Amino acid sequence: MSGRFERFESLSEDRRSAVVDAAVEVFGDEDYARASTADIARRAGVSKSQLFFYFKNKRDLYLYVLTAVIRRVADAVVDERWYQIDDFFEIMRYAATRKADLVELSPRIMGFFVRAFYPGHKDVSGVLDAFMTDAVPIMVGTYLGHVRWERFREDVDPMRVVRMLVWCGDGYLHERLRGGGTFDMGEMLSEFLVWLDWLKRATYREEYL
Repeated sequence: MSGRFERFESLSEDRRSAVVDAAVEVFGDEDYARASTADIARRAGVSKSQLFFYFKNKRDLYLYVLTAVIRRVADAVVDERWYQIDDFFEIMRYAATRKADLVELSPRIMGFFVRAFYPGHKDVSGVLDAFMTDAVPIMVGTYLGHVRWERFREDVDPMRVVRMLVWCGDGYLHERLRGGGTFDMGEMLSEFLVWLDWLKRATYREEYL
């Protein structure tokens, strides 16, 4: 985390978790503009002045929480088993099922992420656009260094496959949430596994199918 959050990072894990969990609930239930920092403080068991002692403004709090939740998801998904899987599509399958399990245990995380993808507010939209642009290469460099990329055909750029999966998920969310629709993690997981199978057959060398 950035040094500007050093005071907050110095708190006990329980107190930090209380604030992050409260923010996830409020930002997941409300649009960014309507999310109340007073409500976050109340749910976290702190005063609003205490909250702004640690965070300069709502934007700083939001971006801190986004980073913290991404780290929490990564910690839940990337385990010893992760590094034993060297097939790209198998590791994507493993990641998807682990995320689905996490969302089942902590359903508010999904609501927070859905709103994070579509914040629609000038305070955070530009930062989040840049974040999402950088997220794919960072993910590949950090977590997929052990993957056997040579299983892809010579005419296939694996990074395009990674981005296509991101676009598929993005398109699914747009379709389901357009006009106030609901989101079903189990349904999305089923769809995602179908996409994985299609892409594997379309991009892998025959001997690895």
